[in-house]
Amino acid sequence: MLNHEIAEVVKDTGKMFELAEKTHYKLNLTSEEKEAVELCDAWAKEIADKGDPNKELSAFMRRTIQEEIYNTPDELLDMMFDRGTVGEFDDYESTKTPKNTLVVHDAAKGGTVDASYLDFTSLKPTWKNKQVEFKLSYVDIRKNGWKSIAEYTTYAKEALQNALFADVFGAVDAAITGGEQLINETTAKPTQASIDALTLYLTDRNDNDAVMVTLTKYAQAIARIDGYAEYMSEVMKNSFNRYGLVDFIQGVNVARISGAKKMANGSLLIPDKRIFGIAGKIGTLDMKGDIHVYEDMDNVNEVIHVRVKDFTFGYAITDISKVAKIVLA
Repeated sequence: MLNHEIAEVVKDTGKMFELAEKTHYKLNLTSEEKEAVELCDAWAKEIADKGDPNKELSAFMRRTIQEEIYNTPDELLDMMFDRGTVGEFDDYESTKTPKNTLVVHDAAKGGTVDASYLDFTSLKPTWKNKQVEFKLSYVDIRKNGWKSIAEYTTYAKEALQNALFADVFGAVDAAITGGEQLINETTAKPTQASIDALTLYLTDRNDNDAVMVTLTKYAQAIARIDGYAEYMSEVMKNSFNRYGLVDFIQGVNVARISGAKKMANGSLLIPDKRIFGIAGKIGTLDMKGDIHVYEDMDNVNEVIHVRVKDFTFGYAITDISKVAKIVLA
């Protein structure tokens, strides 16, 4: 680093990601944050000018991205899963939440009946390992300084987090194949009947913390269902009139996923034409080991090749009965 001051600035990784995010999205900075940006800007430009023999760039990105993804609460995923971490070379099994399959028989006093059992099936998590690589131009860093590093750090964190989110909801979608959990809608938008069926399923299983998860366009459609407005409070009506969206329906929260947020391949974070309902914890979601970030200075092409590797997570769905979905036509 340039001096002790810059070392102190980057020591607090939580604040550093916030600073990177604010810089990237051009949000207002406090006077302290502006001073930090000036220091970081000088540091970034020095890397482009003199190189990075101590790999300070990769060390900064590793600490910042890992702290933000591993240790920052994610309310939706935390509600759905028991979260934790395991060592890089560790493994474990989850126990499937058993249904109550104990059978009650009519019996003679003092007699015996057929025994029944619970199914404590062990499940191995599905492990996923993600990696992202990019090249930072010397020219771009000399021109934009800290802004370039902030943009790549923010995008790398978001890309990895989006990949995790998409994989988890893809697995949840694939696990629901029939029964009362699958509510097929004959139209392209939810109707009162399909929403009634979903909310009934959820509140029967969790009348306190159930949530629907869907794309913003379907959350908007829910609010426009005929007759729904008469059940809105004044606060809810004001919110709907302002944003055209709904946050709560029939005792169930509505979590909206932006359709503008997409993976690099253009796919959405959750499957389209779906409204998921979740009634509590459905399994485990664990991070494995640490993220590693490597950098190589390519002086011939005047770029820094950065590899963000070993973003490893595992999920096990142990109680799919707590999830239902509406499938739209």
